[in-house]
Amino acid sequence: MKCFVVLASLLSIAAATNPFLQRDASCECDVSMCPPADGPGGEAHCKCVTSMIDKCYVDQTHAGVDCGTPVYPDGCVGGETPIKSMACGGKAGGECSTDEICYFPDKACDPHTTKCTGLCANNFCGGYWQKECPDSRWTCVQEDSCLKSGADDCDGKCVLN
Repeated sequence: MKCFVVLASLLSIAAATNPFLQRDASCECDVSMCPPADGPGGEAHCKCVTSMIDKCYVDQTHAGVDCGTPVYPDGCVGGETPIKSMACGGKAGGECSTDEICYFPDKACDPHTTKCTGLCANNFCGGYWQKECPDSRWTCVQEDSCLKSGADDCDGKCVLN
């Protein structure tokens, strides 16, 4: 009986801390560790805040939480940040360029039925180095003309299955 109680307790702790079960997790991002915005640390504050917000977006996306495009405090944008320009799908609504795919790390999200949140990633695959697509949800479709020529190092594009 003791063993059952201990096992049940451990399972409930695991379920409570599993980020994949926390679909309704908060979109809050704690930036309190950054230096104050006023005074000589203004630039350091902005760099810190944008990097923490970008990290939060990536972590939330990996956990399957759709928080939309990252929002930075006034005066901290300073041009396109890497994550803001890479946010795609879901509430972010961003689209990737023609040589990219919207990679959604949350494998529980079905892009055929739901607008999944992701990050733009290069869609190149194959080639001399036999680069693979991000995961098994994509197939590398290689260039027909190259395949017909009998070459074994054809370039391709990742296409969602």
